[in-house]
Amino acid sequence: MDCSDKSKSRKEFDETVRHISAVVRQMEKLRSAMNTLCECFLLRANDNDDDPLWRRFYTIQMSSYLCSKNNLEVSAPEGDMVHDLIRCVWEEDVKDYMNNSKFGPISNVDQWFRTIRIDFPMDPFDPCCAFFHGKLTDGTFSLCQKDAKQDDCGEAVSN
Repeated sequence: MDCSDKSKSRKEFDETVRHISAVVRQMEKLRSAMNTLCECFLLRANDNDDDPLWRRFYTIQMSSYLCSKNNLEVSAPEGDMVHDLIRCVWEEDVKDYMNNSKFGPISNVDQWFRTIRIDFPMDPFDPCCAFFHGKLTDGTFSLCQKDAKQDDCGEAVSN
């Protein structure tokens, strides 16, 4: 390996590190934006419940909903409705299960909260919905909007 190969390799490495750093910075901005939106809808709903488990469940579920939206765009009435739906699931199902579980306390609540899927009312044909799947073709990763009329294998789904 000659000196020019080392220099080229070093430049490629440095460029890769700069790119990764930029991605991490963007991820931190996204996390901050999502947390802020979650807090806004808690304040808007006058939700003063200080239970740390409720707040964690709410943040995880609202973030999940926000990730389904393009650019984190959500209207005030939509955010209110999602807050109310999350609160309802918490009160009627999650909190009760945690308090009365035959299996004892849940050891990793964050992980468990992430497994709970709330059926948020979303229109998969709405251009603001971000239901995407990806594929790797010729070394290039591409994202495509999922067709709600097909399953993941591309088969037509009948109603």
